[in-house]
Amino acid sequence: MKASISEVKGKIASYIHSTFLDREYVNEQDLPVVRALLQPYSNVRVSIEKTRHDDGYLDCVISVDAFLGGGTLRYEIRSNGKKKKYYDPLAWIDEIEKWDALFF
Repeated sequence: MKASISEVKGKIASYIHSTFLDREYVNEQDLPVVRALLQPYSNVRVSIEKTRHDDGYLDCVISVDAFLGGGTLRYEIRSNGKKKKYYDPLAWIDEIEKWDALFF
């Protein structure tokens, strides 16, 4: 079964929240439900990625592959409506690799 981007938006609308002058978000405890709702669709992928700003926050990325009506939905992940930084204990290794790439 395949879905369009509007069908996906309609299916998960009750789990998407927004605040005045801020991005739309999904609560982290709702992620398993969102994934389960979209699992029957063969052209929909749900993943978790770093934000585009790489500021320590995560996004829920929903990709819909379709001939004409595909696209990507990006929602910030929050914990009970509050922004939450996700700390990577090995992030210092990435920083060292960036500096190594710059000098070598």
